[in-house]
Amino acid sequence: MQLSIHYYVLSLNKEMCRFYEGFRERLIDILDERFPLERSKLDNPGSENGQLVELFRQAEKNFSYYYDQEPLRLVVGGTLRNLVIFDGLQTHPDVLIGRVEGDYIATSSHNLGKIVWPVIKETIAGTTINAKAELAKAFKKKKVVSGIDAVGQSAETDTGATLYIEEDYHMKGSIRQTDHSLIISKHVNILEVIDDVVDIIIEKVLKNGGTAIFLNNGSLTKYGRIALIRR
Repeated sequence: MQLSIHYYVLSLNKEMCRFYEGFRERLIDILDERFPLERSKLDNPGSENGQLVELFRQAEKNFSYYYDQEPLRLVVGGTLRNLVIFDGLQTHPDVLIGRVEGDYIATSSHNLGKIVWPVIKETIAGTTINAKAELAKAFKKKKVVSGIDAVGQSAETDTGATLYIEEDYHMKGSIRQTDHSLIISKHVNILEVIDDVVDIIIEKVLKNGGTAIFLNNGSLTKYGRIALIRR
């Protein structure tokens, strides 16, 4: 399955399970008839352990409903005991991209996103120890395009490229389908997880077999905060 900055998070607790849709470090709390899922509302008069198994089995079933509509990778959070129980109930084990140990049921979606996002980043990019040196070397060889406009154009056609982005770089807008030029909009709220042209570029690079490496803010000033090494 293709790597993506768009993913799911399932938070397990002995009394309740919560479910989120993630875009980079931003999480949306799914609130509907399936989640949050409360143990007290399940018809299961068995032992406490049996009730826990049934709770997580139902959580996995409810997750499958969303996965069947939009197949995205999953991060699961919970205590070690809960993670072990859930592992034995999964029907989509190949979808799991990572685990975060701990009880996060009372953690805000904002804070949970900051906990989960490093797991996604590491999976997407792998090691980044020599990232800046590799970028500088490629720049000297004239293999680098930089700035949001040039990178947006290259992301459409380049395969196997390496994209470098500053951690908190966002840009309101989208990419025009006809000539792949950028459409920048001052009226789009980037807190809404759509219409962020930087996220669109990241997804296109990943879709074309490339990688995305996130660096600290200020690391890519000379490149306009975003750069791409062409293969």
